[in-house]
Amino acid sequence: MGFQLGLFSPNTESGLAITTAPERWHATWDDNLRLARIADEVGIDFLLPVARWTDWGPDTDFHRSALDPLVWASGLLAQTTRLRVFTTVHTAFHHPVVAAKQLATADHLSKGRVGLNIVAGWHAPEYEMFGLSLPGDHDTRYALAQEWWDVVRRIWSSDEPFDHEGRFFQLKNVVGRPKPYNGQSLPVINAGSSKQGRSFAARNADRAFTVVGGPQDGADIVKAIRAEAASHGREVGVFTLGHVVCRRRKRRRRTSCTTTPTSAPTGPPSTR
Repeated sequence: MGFQLGLFSPNTESGLAITTAPERWHATWDDNLRLARIADEVGIDFLLPVARWTDWGPDTDFHRSALDPLVWASGLLAQTTRLRVFTTVHTAFHHPVVAAKQLATADHLSKGRVGLNIVAGWHAPEYEMFGLSLPGDHDTRYALAQEWWDVVRRIWSSDEPFDHEGRFFQLKNVVGRPKPYNGQSLPVINAGSSKQGRSFAARNADRAFTVVGGPQDGADIVKAIRAEAASHGREVGVFTLGHVVCRRRKRRRRTSCTTTPTSAPTGPPSTR
């Protein structure tokens, strides 16, 4: 699968930096378009957004504004030529029949450059916005995600209408066209760091996107995910994240950058 380098969370105010610095990332459309064009030109492999529906309070305005991941991805794909752009989909908030058509449409728009990041959700206030209750256990969240993904895959692979009678979805005469641009599916990431999230990725994803504490911890996690994937007859790559802190020095007007490992500040890893 090879080494790949991407940019995470540019569609959200402050990105992953919880800061009050005035020059922090503001995630306007113009910011994102400029970033995508630079990434497309210099060889960055992909962009990956966060799906965020509410902010984290007034202290820093962290994630105060967030561009919708699918609309954001579609717009950037229309303005680039090489770059893969993922969209992030909460399985609890997006009906699989609607999502299947939207994703396939974006894939045609980009001639096969869209990707899907499947997330089961974990933040209770976001569930409340939709009139839903956050399931208290990971197993229920990922059972819903599994059924959601099973329905989407069947829509993309089936040429005939079908019924689905499941635990979470009861569907009649389901059809879906167009299919994805290059076949029956899209490149899939699953972002999760719980045991259930990593297992979901091992069963379903092309890449597991998970938080690690460092090289030794990361090596063990990668081995475990790949071993579980192999038990299902699959191969799965693993993505993790690093945090680049970059700020211009006032005296010499140079840019000072440091890179340190970090965990995503959007919640405890065990909740996702």
